[in-house]
Amino acid sequence: ALFTFHFSLFTASDAKVYIDITSPALRKLPISISYTGPAAAVQIAGIAENDLDFTGIFYFIDPDVAGAEIRVSINVEVLEEIKAEVEVFDLIANRTVLNKRYRADRKYLRALAHGIANDVFEVVTGRKGVFRTKLAYIVNSGNKKWLYLTDWDGYNPVRIVSKGLSASHSWSPDARYFIYSSERNRKWNIYSLDLKSYREKVLFSSKGLNLVGGISPDNRVAFSSSRDGSLEIYVMNINGTGIKKLTRSYGIDVSPVFSPDGSRIAFVSDRGGSPQIYVMNSNGRGVKRVTFEGPYNTSPAWSPDGKWIAYVGRKNGKNQVFMIKSDSTDLRQLTSTGNNENPSFSPDGMFISFDSDRGGNKNIYLMSINGERERRITPRKIKAMNPRWSPYLKK
Repeated sequence: ALFTFHFSLFTASDAKVYIDITSPALRKLPISISYTGPAAAVQIAGIAENDLDFTGIFYFIDPDVAGAEIRVSINVEVLEEIKAEVEVFDLIANRTVLNKRYRADRKYLRALAHGIANDVFEVVTGRKGVFRTKLAYIVNSGNKKWLYLTDWDGYNPVRIVSKGLSASHSWSPDARYFIYSSERNRKWNIYSLDLKSYREKVLFSSKGLNLVGGISPDNRVAFSSSRDGSLEIYVMNINGTGIKKLTRSYGIDVSPVFSPDGSRIAFVSDRGGSPQIYVMNSNGRGVKRVTFEGPYNTSPAWSPDGKWIAYVGRKNGKNQVFMIKSDSTDLRQLTSTGNNENPSFSPDGMFISFDSDRGGNKNIYLMSINGERERRITPRKIKAMNPRWSPYLKK
């Protein structure tokens, strides 16, 4: 096991939500984080604080100064493995709301720290944290495009596909499989990678271009293929069976992504003369246009609650990330510097990952869903693009 946990306090009946993160009048919660132990304690506390700080809902107080309402105490011991005991104390109610022990191999120090941040976030907000999720993205290295996985904050990058030219990609709902398009020997196929065994297999192969879109909660894969001439949208089971064609338009239909409940598919089509975002039922019927502002709108991504679609729109000659409700109301521009593309929501809907060339090379960035608190998570020296945020991962 990666690491183990032992609860000694805190049950659901004890739960109190200290911050309603959906409230428009959000007040930052004053919190302090203290630690005892060797150098690993400094690292663990720093990683956990960095995680919590990015949410924008905490105000950090020096542990030696009064004013905090929540006190987090981390006691660390390192022998053959790392042991940590964490107490979250409500200074207003004068009670412990969480006391938990953690154990991990030394090489999993960052994972342990992210786990602590998740638990603190959940006990304070009543919502799951995303600090142990992953991001997948493409690195352009010369004439190669390789797929990488990394922690949510950009640490521990691992190359998972190093063959051919990788393009579009998507996680299965349980994060067990990674589905992606790759060009090898001048042929674009759709592949599946088992992230436990790292075994790869071909799911779909045909002439022309074949590009993965999104995957439904019941493991149907949406993709676009030019097998019959123009790019149209298809669905198939995650094992490659049950292929069904959904669109038959005179234009190009690409980038299909399932809504979180699997009932609808957002996609891009130029059937109206320019690339725009459309939504249809998952059986291909009931097509409705969503975007009407701007001449070029692509790369749709659903929010986890199914209310919003993030997408890329061209404005003043630059590509920017926008967000709009699926009924075409409440359009919001989220980025403004450089070219910004390929948005992907975190599983809690609080953040969006995207790529941007604002620093020269394309890199992966994160931001809150209001477009604030932007953070670059990949090194400037590499060319990284097309991030896809993982679902929640099992501990």
